Amino acid sequence: MLHQNHLISIVLPCYNGENYLAFAIESCLNQSYKNFELIIVNDCSTDATQKIANQFAEKDERIIVINNETNKRLPVSLNIGHKQAKGNFITWTSDDNILKPKFLEILINSLLDNQVDVVYSDYDVIDEQGNFKRTHKTGPTEHILFGNKIGASFLYKKEVFNKLNGYDESLFLLEDYDFWIRTCIKFTLHHLDAVLYQYRLHKESLTVDIEYKSEVNSKHKSGALKMFEKIANELSWKPETHHFLTNHFLNESIDILEYLNNKKIIKDDVLMFNPTSFNEDELILGLNLLLRNHLLSDSCNRNPKTLNEVFKNEKQLLFHPSFSKKTTFNYILKSLF
Repeated sequence: MLHQNHLISIVLPCYNGENYLAFAIESCLNQSYKNFELIIVNDCSTDATQKIANQFAEKDERIIVINNETNKRLPVSLNIGHKQAKGNFITWTSDDNILKPKFLEILINSLLDNQVDVVYSDYDVIDEQGNFKRTHKTGPTEHILFGNKIGASFLYKKEVFNKLNGYDESLFLLEDYDFWIRTCIKFTLHHLDAVLYQYRLHKESLTVDIEYKSEVNSKHKSGALKMFEKIANELSWKPETHHFLTNHFLNESIDILEYLNNKKIIKDDVLMFNPTSFNEDELILGLNLLLRNHLLSDSCNRNPKTLNEVFKNEKQLLFHPSFSKKTTFNYILKSLF
């Protein structure tokens, strides 16, 4: 069914985005779905960002430009834009990314037809020049505790933002992941098997900063510790579960023998995060995928004792039908010799 009468608010926070901002704005204006407003939140940029935004706003009354007097950072800018929004449905994008022409049309139809609170899709990853690199598959939602499975292409009801009291302004670089985890506890989500968005990787992106700038990486790590501590308190997790999931998110080693000692505690806690819309088998599969990854990649797990315990107590980490037999065989050889 086609739904054309709902106002959608697009929030576009930007900071020193002069290199790509025009492309991002044009991708919004080129949408097949025309009933939207575009709220650009300029976070005290020192380049031509404000000039570019104003030039577009002068030509299209659907564009609203908000200029922060001081640099408030992404989560604050997101909250400012959302509070300005008049639409009952909201998405947000970045100044370096691109909405494909049917982004809004397909997402609003999917959200309403499936009677859910949030809909999200796969997206393409592009380089600085806009060249295709790969398609990023998102979901399933049940794996959200093990990484941000929602990604960059989404639409949700404004009530989601309101009931969650917006984005946590203390979690810069993790505000979106924290938002999605909290969303999964209280709302219904639907994954759409479509590619509707282009996510740009370039040397000045926040994704690159986390990996290569020690100061940004440190803030990301401290934010992750705070985020998981908050979730652990809300869901009454045991310390073993908190430690296990935090280590995984921070790409630190996980000793499978230690996991096996705490298996019941961790599984019980993970299953507590099981909204009525979740498939429990899919949730456990996500946990097993996490464990297999650490079993194969972490050197602490390549030894005969761990191999023997996995054979006895967690054989599915080796022989699930979806797993590569060659990779499993190589792990066994490395553990024995």
